[in-house]
Amino acid sequence: MAIGRNNFDQIGQYQEAVENNPDAPRALCFGDSWFQYVPHPTDLNKQIARSFKGSLFLNEGVAGRDSATWKAALPRIKREIASYAFKTIMLSNGGNDIVGSELREFVKEADRPQAPGSFDWGVLPPQVMDHVRLAAFQCALQYAIEDLIEVVQLRDLYSRDSIIFLHSYAYIWPSGDAFQLGPFKVGPWVAPFLSAVGVTDIRDQRVITSWLVDQFYRRLQVLASQYANIRLIDSRTALPDRRQWENEIHPTRTGFERIAKDYWVPQLKGILK
Repeated sequence: MAIGRNNFDQIGQYQEAVENNPDAPRALCFGDSWFQYVPHPTDLNKQIARSFKGSLFLNEGVAGRDSATWKAALPRIKREIASYAFKTIMLSNGGNDIVGSELREFVKEADRPQAPGSFDWGVLPPQVMDHVRLAAFQCALQYAIEDLIEVVQLRDLYSRDSIIFLHSYAYIWPSGDAFQLGPFKVGPWVAPFLSAVGVTDIRDQRVITSWLVDQFYRRLQVLASQYANIRLIDSRTALPDRRQWENEIHPTRTGFERIAKDYWVPQLKGILK
């Protein structure tokens, strides 16, 4: 049964909704711009909330969230997890560390030395071997996963039955397109940094960025295997067409709709209503 407005980003309003609908399943969305994509009401949080109108959503998404803002929010997230016994905690984090502006920290020219780090990377595409500083990228992956683990540990302390959802994002298009709202512009985040180290062909750029996303997904798989009540959504191949991307790292409205409808909603059925 629909309960009227069911998606909130203010804790006072959320508390009131919980008091008025004590039997409604509760969900927390904590993450980045894929949960809070201004100004369009198209992001995953909005799409999922529309699909489960009998559940109450608390949206803790912040566009451009990085590790520092993630950590700054943790005391508040801890209180919310302890207070609301969420049926599910949905996390969207790591994209900015893997294929966002942090990319400039771990790309390189082909003639610069390579340090593989300690991860088992498997067979490396030549483009990756030439242009990704593997040891530096390993550090970025570790930071992203450690941020997620902190929330998992809070869940284990205060609400062990809450089911955590993680996701893989999707293979991006390094188009050089930025986010723009009127005169306000952010990005592009990918193509300029790859071009600066000699990777100018879109096919080579996609080989590198897809490999980066794959490595993030591999680490998410390991994380999900080591803790109870974690589910991992693999939407890497969901948006193969450049027209499904509004800019380099954000889908269009229909792109978000596809990921929500085809990947998130089927997993959430039976948990939310």
